[in-house]
Amino acid sequence: MKYKDKNLSPEERAKDLLSRMTLEEKFTQVTFNTEIKKLYNELCEKGEFIPRYSTFHLADRPEHIKEIQEYCVNKTRLGIPILVNAEGLHGLCNVWGLTNEPHATVFPQCLGLGCSFNTENVYKMAEVIGKEARAWGAKQLYSPNVDVSRDLRWGRTQENYGEDPYLTGEMGVAYVKGLQSQGVAATIKHYIAYGVPEGGINIAPAHIGEREIREVMLEPFEKCIKAGAMSVMPGYNEIDGDAIHGSKKYMREILRDELGFDGVVISDYGAIRMLNDLHGVAENGLEAGKMALNAGVDVEAPIIFGYCDDLKEAIEKGEFDEALLDEAVLRVLTLKFRLGVFENPYPDFELLKEVHSPEAVELAREMDEESILLLENDGILPLDENKVGTVAVIGNNATPTFMGGYSAGCKYYVSFLEGIENRLGKDRVLYARGCNPITTTDEMIEEAVETAKKADTVFLALGAYCGMGGGIAGEDTGFKEEYTDGEGFDVTSLDLLPSQRRLFDAITALGKPTVLVMYSGRPQTLKEDVKKVNALLYSFGGGEQTGNAMANLIFGDKTPSAKLAISFPNETGCIPCYYNHKLSARGFYKKPGSLEEPGYDYVLASPEAWYTFGYGLSYTKLEYSNLQAKADKNGNVSVSVDIENIGKYDIGENVLLFVRTMFCPVTPFIKKLRAFKKVPIAAGEKVTVDFVLTPEDFTYIDMDLKKAYAKGKQKIMIEDLECEITI
Repeated sequence: MKYKDKNLSPEERAKDLLSRMTLEEKFTQVTFNTEIKKLYNELCEKGEFIPRYSTFHLADRPEHIKEIQEYCVNKTRLGIPILVNAEGLHGLCNVWGLTNEPHATVFPQCLGLGCSFNTENVYKMAEVIGKEARAWGAKQLYSPNVDVSRDLRWGRTQENYGEDPYLTGEMGVAYVKGLQSQGVAATIKHYIAYGVPEGGINIAPAHIGEREIREVMLEPFEKCIKAGAMSVMPGYNEIDGDAIHGSKKYMREILRDELGFDGVVISDYGAIRMLNDLHGVAENGLEAGKMALNAGVDVEAPIIFGYCDDLKEAIEKGEFDEALLDEAVLRVLTLKFRLGVFENPYPDFELLKEVHSPEAVELAREMDEESILLLENDGILPLDENKVGTVAVIGNNATPTFMGGYSAGCKYYVSFLEGIENRLGKDRVLYARGCNPITTTDEMIEEAVETAKKADTVFLALGAYCGMGGGIAGEDTGFKEEYTDGEGFDVTSLDLLPSQRRLFDAITALGKPTVLVMYSGRPQTLKEDVKKVNALLYSFGGGEQTGNAMANLIFGDKTPSAKLAISFPNETGCIPCYYNHKLSARGFYKKPGSLEEPGYDYVLASPEAWYTFGYGLSYTKLEYSNLQAKADKNGNVSVSVDIENIGKYDIGENVLLFVRTMFCPVTPFIKKLRAFKKVPIAAGEKVTVDFVLTPEDFTYIDMDLKKAYAKGKQKIMIEDLECEITI
């Protein structure tokens, strides 16, 4: 049997195996193996297996994965192992807090990682995630998310790397390469234009033109595919009436034919059923299955609806082309051979001993320190721990603290409260919850006020509580599922919720030195609120070390270095709000108004961002100077800039380079990020930072929806400096 010959290529082995398969056996590869489902159910009935949606998904106990794989390899006709998969957004989401198995390492949420601008650490994180996945026996992860987030009301804003396609693509590539270096397939998602849902409601239609899809939304996916991403997951959404899971245009013509993707497409969970019961484009399971296979969806997850017995019967009767099924099966088998699943389908029990290693925990803390934003500071920070006196930690995110979606079950978590206690000792830290995410009581408010009165400094920890895997296992928080963020938890307002507003107003009325610490998966509108506090620290979802990381920044061990990967609007009504807009997008009159002086564009507000992409404070002071750019005959542009650290703190500075095409046949963007570097600069040091831009950095999508080169005048911008070149 050639498919068992390790010396042959994955493609050759897959073709040989496919040729030996019955129709029934083919269907087990695009859904799940019915015999394995039987064993799975038996384990569940014995109470030895935590039920999951499908046998493809990672189980909680490695010995059960081993048992199932042994059954596949030894007791089925062809001995085909299953491909175990799992979520791995910012840590292996393996057990959902249901067992006492060692837990995987949890890193900061992806939007915060975008703010770090550190692709090297994202690669290292993905290596850890891949290693821990292999230990449990998973060889495919549903990550990274490379949607470009453009509606801040959307609960999944936190899961992505921000509003910019270039940054998102670079972060996605780092994740793909890091994960796949460990023999685990990355699944880039959610293809495509999933981050612009109507009304900010998850799964809602995307109202977006094809040029914008190609110029903005497609860039991260194209980069990840070129980097070798082995798997793609389509979005639940539709574009102009075309449901993505049934779209030949987006799934075959663009994804496979244009971008050259030859890996496995796995459906998002229940998305093929949604062709019937949500989108209304398929009358029944048979029609949904036909649409999805025609579009090139290789695997239906998590349960059978479209790839059903009726579809099998249609193939047997010659009413549906079996070649389409064969294409899908061949891709699944090829992926299994590429990943070495046939040679080693089992968990690595020795490697399990290295899960959640000290090195991984240290990396999680470091990445959290680089992800936390300092957005306001009147000089109160950094605090001197020897002079700060007694502090009060108050708020719904003091403990447990928001980690972000798909991070459930972490039992090694250091909350914000614990981080401050670790630093100052419990005898110097007072605590009162004050409110839940949505609800509070007069008694809770009164307790918080009395606690704050006893303190010299107050930390007010507010923000979101996350559904879809954002809770902390075993925590008795005193409130039920008051989810305000995460998948399916979308909002109409970015303001503080009423319970948090009551607490905020009551505490700030005391006039105590107050640091507002926000944990939220999206920007929030706090423009007037920050005038009442001394500093604002912002986290888009901390990793398991967030309490220690935040304390290290507060007390000056590190200077904050994060810069916003997403813009903050003045008001919720100013959405959409992102920096790389078209020239006409933020008004013609340029006379925004207020209650005191109504104006144009918006009568009572400004369409410009409150905090824009790239904004972020630190404890040190940097001076940028001597920006120079020079184009060569090949269209490459060499750029350099000098940066001097004239402050007292060392910093890893995020240097961001933007380009603006001055005139273009298609209306240009006001500017676009085209390069960035994280550069260590010691106090008193002066460095020169160099970039090289290529012709690809000066392209646009022309009237024929093709990529074209933007000749002529270009503006190069770094920090507050700019210069012009002609290419």
